[in-house]
Amino acid sequence: MEIVRLGPVTIRYVHAETGGSYSLLEWIARAAAPSPPVHIHRETDEGFYVVNGTYAFLLDGDRIGAAAGEHVLVPKGHPHTFWNAGEETASCMIVLSPSGFEAYFRELADGLATADSEDAAMAVREHLSSRYDIEVVGPPPEQS
Repeated sequence: MEIVRLGPVTIRYVHAETGGSYSLLEWIARAAAPSPPVHIHRETDEGFYVVNGTYAFLLDGDRIGAAAGEHVLVPKGHPHTFWNAGEETASCMIVLSPSGFEAYFRELADGLATADSEDAAMAVREHLSSRYDIEVVGPPPEQS
């Protein structure tokens, strides 16, 4: 099973067949791990099922809390982000439909590993965003 690390976040590929109808990833975030910037997927629906811990979501400007056993659906076209809102490591399963977006995390990890400045890291993100159905629309929110 493939694993990608992005700083304090580990992504485990459970089912990621490119060209299929969906991909399934496990997102494991340490406490206080930063959230992705607020972003929109124009072609990809995302479903989050919290396995353990607590996550918070910013969806269409509203904050939503989700504990183990809860699910949050982010339909394509809606601005969102998410983060571990607890004090312990938390994990959630992410369903991406259609598949294909999951390759973004592999390329992001590779690109960030060689970025030698914040500007270089931002350039990596911008380049990949244009290829992977991501439109950044705002900075990461305060995680209070």
